[in-house]
Amino acid sequence: MKKISALLLTAMTLALTTGCTDSDIVTIDFWHNYSAGDGQVEVLEDLIAEFEEDHPNIHVEHVFLEWSALRQGVILGADTGLLPDLLRGDIAFVPQFQSLNVLEELSAYDDYETVANTVLAQPNSSNLMNGKYYGLASNTNTKILFYNEDILEAADVDVPTTLDEMWDAASAVSSETVIGYVEPWTGIWNVGPYIWSEGGDILSPDNTTATGYLNGAIPVAVISKMRQMYADGHLTGSSMNPSAMGDTDGWAAGKYAMELDGPWRQASNNAAGINYGAIPLPPGDEGSISVLGGENFMMFKTSPDEEKAAAWEFTKFLAGEHAQVEMAKHGQMPVNKDALENAEAVTAMPLLPVFAEALETARARPVIPEWGDIENIIAASVAEAITGAKAVQTALDEAVTAINAILAG
Repeated sequence: MKKISALLLTAMTLALTTGCTDSDIVTIDFWHNYSAGDGQVEVLEDLIAEFEEDHPNIHVEHVFLEWSALRQGVILGADTGLLPDLLRGDIAFVPQFQSLNVLEELSAYDDYETVANTVLAQPNSSNLMNGKYYGLASNTNTKILFYNEDILEAADVDVPTTLDEMWDAASAVSSETVIGYVEPWTGIWNVGPYIWSEGGDILSPDNTTATGYLNGAIPVAVISKMRQMYADGHLTGSSMNPSAMGDTDGWAAGKYAMELDGPWRQASNNAAGINYGAIPLPPGDEGSISVLGGENFMMFKTSPDEEKAAAWEFTKFLAGEHAQVEMAKHGQMPVNKDALENAEAVTAMPLLPVFAEALETARARPVIPEWGDIENIIAASVAEAITGAKAVQTALDEAVTAINAILAG
């Protein structure tokens, strides 16, 4: 695709930031899923007001939609043409929406590389498809190991320094009242870090097959270890045992000792007054490789050029240090490099340095349109394997057959 020249963008930007009448104002529609309960929508409205003051020719209309409504709205809009100018949504949306041929290629903008260099490369990699970027990272998250310090101390168990020590510690602290490890789901969002850290994988590098990967020796060994932990009563989770206590309630009750989780665990543990610690996932044979989550900004081909220019200006503003720090105060982990080291952001999110360290090696799940269906297959099969409903190799072999059928189209 031909680059959108700096001259054209400059001309559009000047037109959008000079004196104007009401008829000159460009209105952009922004769909998002910022959380009202965490005060993020209020922050967004404040940021919009700041942006509009500096850009009097741009008006931002924002619309909150839940995750599923965002996804469905774009799927329907691909047929009707009724799409926003800008969307902030899950990183998994990028390959899904690009398969509908509706996303604007942002790497076609001359200043995209400059802007992208201000954000973390790992989160922004979720926008890369076939050598082109179809979004810009908005915020990120990954998972680190949370542990109940009181439970480990009472059992005289040290904080683990390797993945093997983590499983051993979970077993050592388990008792009639404590379960050493909780894992609420069994998709790759949950079990992927253990597999990757031991050197295994889910799909081939070109994402064309799962044969020899998901059902290879390392994933089988990892899931077999989790199966034994579950059988011994040292591991639980609602996707394995529907009657298991939810992880947040279990933490508050002092029932769960360890969990690999995201920044939301910090907030809920603080609210419950739990004495806890947190470290990056202890390394396996191939290091500490956690999973990448978060949201991206996406723009759409259907927008007129003046709305694209305005949406890009707003995107750059939201990806800047100031906006990212303000959102960090309400639970959004920044992707802006300067914001990650900003004192206000670190004060608001004390574990930010731990998460930032984990992000250096965190890995995105495969950036392919079919991933949502594939992960659901994996989650169901891994749950069957861990609970003993099926042999581990059998469960993973069956998952591979179903996944390969999806990949073959």
